[in-house]
Amino acid sequence: MGPLVRVEDLVFPVELADTPDKRIRGLSGRVSLESGTGMLFIFEKPERFRFWMREMEITLDIVWIGSNCEVVDVSENVPFPDPETQLNELPRFSPESRAKFVLEINGGEAAESGLGVGDSVEFLSDIAGKYDC
Repeated sequence: MGPLVRVEDLVFPVELADTPDKRIRGLSGRVSLESGTGMLFIFEKPERFRFWMREMEITLDIVWIGSNCEVVDVSENVPFPDPETQLNELPRFSPESRAKFVLEINGGEAAESGLGVGDSVEFLSDIAGKYDC
């Protein structure tokens, strides 16, 4: 079984974006993301990262996770841009507080499942104990 992220009672199988190249690419170019799965971005230190939806084709919820392994913010239903949008005109999305990890899931899944600020996060399976959560 691959890496898993538990947020309270919810468990998401995830792909890892744990290198600069993987973080830059993220979910760009994907036409879908299987329901109940996501991508976990792992950073070296907590910051107020700014994410954009470059070359995205699906709406996402961006779950910002602090170094204390709690959800610090959720950007819900972040829309994908018109493909004609210039890079410098793409909206940027940031958390209210610093985050060390970012979980991207399908748009609407956070609200649907009751996932929210203050929820505890734990990494399971392949990444258990590896990144401090």
